[in-house]
Amino acid sequence: MSRRIRFQIVIAVISSTLVLGLMAYLAVSRAAVSRPIAGGTYVEGIVGLPTTLNPLVSDITKDAASADVQSLVFDGLVRIGLDGLPEPGLAESWDIDDTGTVYTFTLRSDITWHDGQEVTVEDVLFTLRSVQGPAYTGSSSVATVWRTVLVERAGARSISCRLQAPFAPFLKFATVPIVPAHLLANIEPAEWASSDFSLKPIGTGPYQIDDITTEGMSLSANPDYYLGKPLIPSLTLRFYEDDALAFAALTRGEINGLAYVGTSALGSYNVPRGMVRRTVPIDAYTVLTFNVRQAPFADVDFRRQMAQAIDRDDLIRRVLPGQVMRLDTPILAGWWAHNPSAVWYIPSKERVNAALDSLGYVAGDDGVRSKDGIRLAFELLVDGAPDRNAAANDIADQLAQVGIQVTVVPLDGAVLLQRLEAGEFTMALHGWQRLGPDPDVYELWHSSQIDLGRNYSGLQDAEIDDTLSLARIDNNLETRMQLYSAFQQRWIDLAPSIIMYQPLEVYAVTSELGGTTITRRTDLPGVINLLVGRESRFRNVVHWFVTRSREIQGDLLQ
Repeated sequence: MSRRIRFQIVIAVISSTLVLGLMAYLAVSRAAVSRPIAGGTYVEGIVGLPTTLNPLVSDITKDAASADVQSLVFDGLVRIGLDGLPEPGLAESWDIDDTGTVYTFTLRSDITWHDGQEVTVEDVLFTLRSVQGPAYTGSSSVATVWRTVLVERAGARSISCRLQAPFAPFLKFATVPIVPAHLLANIEPAEWASSDFSLKPIGTGPYQIDDITTEGMSLSANPDYYLGKPLIPSLTLRFYEDDALAFAALTRGEINGLAYVGTSALGSYNVPRGMVRRTVPIDAYTVLTFNVRQAPFADVDFRRQMAQAIDRDDLIRRVLPGQVMRLDTPILAGWWAHNPSAVWYIPSKERVNAALDSLGYVAGDDGVRSKDGIRLAFELLVDGAPDRNAAANDIADQLAQVGIQVTVVPLDGAVLLQRLEAGEFTMALHGWQRLGPDPDVYELWHSSQIDLGRNYSGLQDAEIDDTLSLARIDNNLETRMQLYSAFQQRWIDLAPSIIMYQPLEVYAVTSELGGTTITRRTDLPGVINLLVGRESRFRNVVHWFVTRSREIQGDLLQ
């Protein structure tokens, strides 16, 4: 009997010990807080080899690899914040006069170049006047804007920029990287591309280049960066010729991260073990453009039936799952002017068939509708992008269900562009890239742009013209939001095109990397992060971390 009692006592003691240990573990673990700390390294794969790293001769619209490097090494007077709005960069502040034509930028007083030299007004004047000059071969849109601006010194640490007319999107062009005059002013513009600076530039950005080869570069954190020294002290970029080689390196564990567009060949791949797949919309979209100068697309009622005949959600789910997101208007999800209440037509092939009957389009023996001897049989032009080719074929299948015959015609991208600019098409599926942080879509939809080869659809509407004109000259954000909201609803009413989808940028990275904010927002409904170019994933790189500490907090410390 006593032996049995002792045995029960032992079991009770062991059980109590286990329970107390478990309770202690839970208390400690719940009171432990993981905090990012400085330290570690990060290696990222970059698809493409930079041609030149000098912003004065590098067109980042055609050289994404250079854009990636420049975003780490250089700063502009203005930077684009996580909310998509301009915020201070090298300029600590700016003022806009009452006419909306004079912007005065005041430089920070605590900024130095990576070589230790002070950043001065001369650097800014040299950069902006170089952009205005004939030797500048960077972005053509940047050059077009700056060549109409009078740039002058306004004080010891300030410059003024006088515009010919009010232009609300101007601040997005003030993000142009500033370069050091003390290293470039004495070099002939014709020699900029071949200069030592173009091979290993000096900037003011969060990282400075330590070493560079054809295979990659190593960078170290700028200890004097005005937004704070980055938490990751060492960053390495490795260059790969194409997506496949870069993804193979990711799979082998040679790199810790890789960014690629979801509509690329890699979009449907599963990320390797130990990696996480983060997605965020990028500033681009694919659009089905109608030539509204030609029958039957000149008829808005017919265009509305086309809009209801194509089920984009179904197309995305079956053809491009996880690679794109639906977009209803030309104002991107992620732009501050996006109006979520401006919703596209609800698809219904049954309603469309009935409506086309009422409009007089009768189905023939082959199922193709016609009216007054004109068959609803069209060519759909498309470029060689895999996602758009797949989408074009699906569109053709869907329209066949309402008696519209579509023949998909793949074209070389350059040939398609010529056809679009000349208005030589009936329907075309194409994309707009690098639309930037500002919702100004004047060049794409204002009637004045038709003859310039930009407003491909040929849309002419006085209400849209007035709205877009006012929205680009008024600097009041609330007023602009109201104008763009009206534009989106009017654009839907007219249905000159169908915005098919907005591509997602995929960031496959080690699960250890934190602080990127590169993810679709779930905390704030209706708010969506937006990448303005692939390189903008680095916009808050100073807060990235790969090293953490666990601290005990709460009552256990008291």
